[in-house]
This record gives sequence, C-alpha cells and structure tokens, in this order.
Amino acid sequence: MSYIPANEQECQQDALQRVHNWLIVLEERISSLLRANDPESMKPGEREQAISRHLLLIVRLLQLRQQCAQASPSAGEQALLDAILHGMDGE
Repeated sequence: MSYIPANEQECQQDALQRVHNWLIVLEERISSLLRANDPESMKPGEREQAISRHLLLIVRLLQLRQQCAQASPSAGEQALLDAILHGMDGE
C-alpha cells in the first residue's frame, strides 16, 4: 500500500527521499555500465553520449533534491551546486 504524506513537510521529505533513492539507483547503474562495457573500446561519440546522458540525469536529480531539501546546505555544498547548475544553464 502506498504512503500518502499528510502535510507539506512530509510531502517534501517523501520527495527528497525518493530523489535520494534515484541518485543511488543512478550511481549503481553507472557502476554496472562501467563493469559491463569497456570505455576504451567505445567510439568517442558513444562515450560522449553516455556521459552526457548520465550527467544530465544527475544534474536534474540534484536540482529536484535542492528544491525539496529543507535544511540549508553548507557554503561548500552550495558553491558546488551553483557551479554545476549554472554550468548547465549555459548549454
């Protein structure tokens, strides 16, 4: 049976947990792909496509995580998020 959050705070916590779970799944998928494929034998275009796909997914999930998170990130975390997210704005 699905859990339905009762209020906005629970809803945000639920969304944050789901985004966090997707980040874990994505990291596991990247590791699995690296074990199954030899990046050295891939064509440069194939490597670039694979990297771009995964980076875009990670950035999108980080954006969702930032939107849902209640706590303020540390100055270092915020600087890293800003650098990643602003770098994507230029593309």
